[in-house]
Amino acid sequence: MKISDYLRADCCIMDVKATSMEGAIREIVLVMGKAAKIADTDKFISDLLERERLGSTGIGNNVAIPHSPTDSIEGFAIAFGRSSTGIDFRSLDGENVNLIFLMGTNPQELNLYLKLLAKLSKLLIEQSFRRELLSAVNAQQVIDIFRKYEAE
Repeated sequence: MKISDYLRADCCIMDVKATSMEGAIREIVLVMGKAAKIADTDKFISDLLERERLGSTGIGNNVAIPHSPTDSIEGFAIAFGRSSTGIDFRSLDGENVNLIFLMGTNPQELNLYLKLLAKLSKLLIEQSFRRELLSAVNAQQVIDIFRKYEAE
């Protein structure tokens, strides 16, 4: 089980236009909703924002992982967004976020969701991984970067 098995090119935004946390979450979910099995995008957005109110998903190193279990998704879904200007996610280190990994899962898939969240967190520790994602030219390159690091 690898993140690259679930991340799709049509769920990658190489230049997030939003300038706020809520706007970025909304923008990514709307793109994700066209490709993933999201029954209710408004509820999913609401669930993600509620999770943010509990505590920031800005984990530092210019990365945020907004995530939530929700019954508005069938199975598991992940999307990627990159902001060239940076977005305030109230990150633990106080820095703006450039790399956003948005995840959602139906509560029945919670085990898979937790395993993939742990794998993603482990990959994001590596500065070279983050640097390559920041310089990726297109969505396919993002997926290829995941495959490269997941194979190591």
